Amino acid sequence: MLNKFNYSYIYEESIIHRINSVVKIFGLFIYILLSLLKFNNFLFICNISFVFLLILLSNINIFRYLKVLWKLKYIIILMYAFMYHKGMAFLDMNIIVFKFMFFILYLSIVVFTTSREDISKGFSVVVDRINIIGINFKSITSFFTNILVFKDYFFESYDELLMLDSIKGKVYSCSNILDQFKYIFTNFSVVLNMTRNKMNAYKNEMKYRMYKKDVKSKYKYRRRLFIFDYIYVILDVVMVVFYLLKVR
Repeated sequence: MLNKFNYSYIYEESIIHRINSVVKIFGLFIYILLSLLKFNNFLFICNISFVFLLILLSNINIFRYLKVLWKLKYIIILMYAFMYHKGMAFLDMNIIVFKFMFFILYLSIVVFTTSREDISKGFSVVVDRINIIGINFKSITSFFTNILVFKDYFFESYDELLMLDSIKGKVYSCSNILDQFKYIFTNFSVVLNMTRNKMNAYKNEMKYRMYKKDVKSKYKYRRRLFIFDYIYVILDVVMVVFYLLKVR
């Protein structure tokens, strides 16, 4: 399966799943902002502790998050090598790597606990609120979301075609990588047409889900905030205020 490592929405019942996508993405922006600002020990501990708390409350096995970090092990090694080459202090190297790792974990929390459609909607809402140059970010985020969905549908169509040919007696799944690529190239137009049909159905379905208020769906964007949304925002704002009063 070419789509073996599919890091996407995991449906669970948890506090973090219920938090509005706008609030979660806002928190991600705050984390990035605080990571780029002047370093403070207390703020750094609070920041990573907050991310760790979100992981615990997400009701998702922590090994799923560690698996994401494991996939980035070579990038982390290269970061250490580059910083060592630049003669950075050992403590500073570890702080930068920890900030990067917890950013990846925070991003994973958003991806694992928020449907892709809600991420797109939430991101466009957040960016529109801070948009000062008039760029249509809703179209941009919709474009990138469609790219991600297209990739999933493309490999799904490939797997379906592979299964059909396997039933007919043409077994490609056990072939070497060169035969696999030849198979993809030969059937590219077929897979592309299957993917295009799925994308059209997806767009029509999501348009119906997004704009029909009577549709009950976990993908429907939730405008109403509840108590944990406010707590989430308050904790983020407290960290920013602490920076402005004590660190800056």
